[in-house]
Amino acid sequence: YHQGTDQWEYVASMTEARQSPGMAVLNRLIYVVGGYDGKTRLSSVERYNPEKNQWELVRPLQRARSAAGVAVLRGYVYAVGGFDGTRQLTSVERYDPSRDCWEEVAPLLKARTGVGVAVIDDKLFALGGYDGSDFLPCVESYDPDTDTWHPETTMLCERSGHGVTVGRMPTLS
Repeated sequence: YHQGTDQWEYVASMTEARQSPGMAVLNRLIYVVGGYDGKTRLSSVERYNPEKNQWELVRPLQRARSAAGVAVLRGYVYAVGGFDGTRQLTSVERYDPSRDCWEEVAPLLKARTGVGVAVIDDKLFALGGYDGSDFLPCVESYDPDTDTWHPETTMLCERSGHGVTVGRMPTLS
């Protein structure tokens, strides 16, 4: 979408067709992580440069996954949970763009796919998802200083495949 013209326009096609990838923006580049090509789960990762209208492949994930939660924290792209074609994952990886590499960090406390992720107060939060038999109301947070996940509150209802965003509530004075 181009705000200046109030029009939708086509951009360059991705290198690989995929559904259910995770996406995040870091340094004005759009990262598309994993997904499903109709036959197999993907480990490939692409990033889009809107200034050049160009996609490029970067280092693939260590573990193929679709429907992972993806977010940016402290200059890293995190891929949280997901589905590997057989089971829901506790696995969490983070991408370092300066070294073009993925590394595993502490796993989730609960396996989940379709998990919503967001960053609040320098921590990564994983909200809801699906564990293979139940939709989940539980929330956990990741502390990058200690490389640990901690249980947090429970949502009022179960959710999976949902979007999560963080904003400030206006205050009345």
